[in-house]
Amino acid sequence: MTNSPEFSTNSGVCLVAPGGRIGSAAAQLAQLCQWRLLPDWPGDLADCNRAFQALTAASPGWLQPLAFDPGQTVSGWECWAEALGAWRIPTCLVCSDADRVAGFARSHWALLRHYRVPLLGLIQAGGDWSPADRRTEGLPWLGHLGDQEASADLRWRLIAASGAAAAAPPAPASMPSH
Repeated sequence: MTNSPEFSTNSGVCLVAPGGRIGSAAAQLAQLCQWRLLPDWPGDLADCNRAFQALTAASPGWLQPLAFDPGQTVSGWECWAEALGAWRIPTCLVCSDADRVAGFARSHWALLRHYRVPLLGLIQAGGDWSPADRRTEGLPWLGHLGDQEASADLRWRLIAASGAAAAAPPAPASMPSH
């Protein structure tokens, strides 16, 4: 692949959502985990490689919201999910309860898995939270961004997952060449 990055240890999390609808979830998660919330996407959309390179070199503890749908086309890649997977950027998928009910959580999870994005898990923002119901869905739910008790559990799971992702070796990629 002509634009394939070299592996480097990542020290942050990228946040994506169906339709790019992140809302206040990024600020809430950054505050919850005591991570630096980075401003809106810092690079030219035509050169996401440069922006990803800067992210992977940043000091630990950042959260980068990506207010674009992970399936959206980006220059040099089939879509953002492919770029995230190639760069091995640990990523969380945040979904509203309506996104979950409509099947967007499952379809975006499948898209991210297809491109081998190091997916830390899914986070439900808003709506009713039922851990037992989420477990039956078979998706890697980290938790619910909501009440204080649910947020404390989410914080623990998210920090543990991001630490494990940063320590993991890169997965072999079978990416199409451009």
